[in-house]
Amino acid sequence: MKWWKRLIFSVISLILGFVSLDYLIYAFRLLTGTQNAAGEYHIEENVLWQLLGAGLFILWFVILAFYYYLLRRSSNRIDWIERDRKTGEERVRRKWFDIMFQAALLLTGIFLRWCYLMFIYFPEC
Repeated sequence: MKWWKRLIFSVISLILGFVSLDYLIYAFRLLTGTQNAAGEYHIEENVLWQLLGAGLFILWFVILAFYYYLLRRSSNRIDWIERDRKTGEERVRRKWFDIMFQAALLLTGIFLRWCYLMFIYFPEC
């Protein structure tokens, strides 16, 4: 992958990771019904909110799958062919550096958002 593509994907991964923590917390709140402060359970309303929360979780996984697809399409398509020393058979090793690097940046964005929430936004807790 060229350096400018890697830079663009790195910024996207950090932003996606930073935003996805709040998104997942919101989806989890909808799924579990914790926004119901009154404590009353109305089957018609709460089931719709729970379905919306489940749909948001599924949408997050679809977005990540599409992002993975874009990364695979943009990364190098050249694989390494290695010969096994013992048997002499050839095997193909895929290049996964770009995928692992972007996944690490995504997790770094989630970790940075978590640190922001724990140490700056909720310091008294």
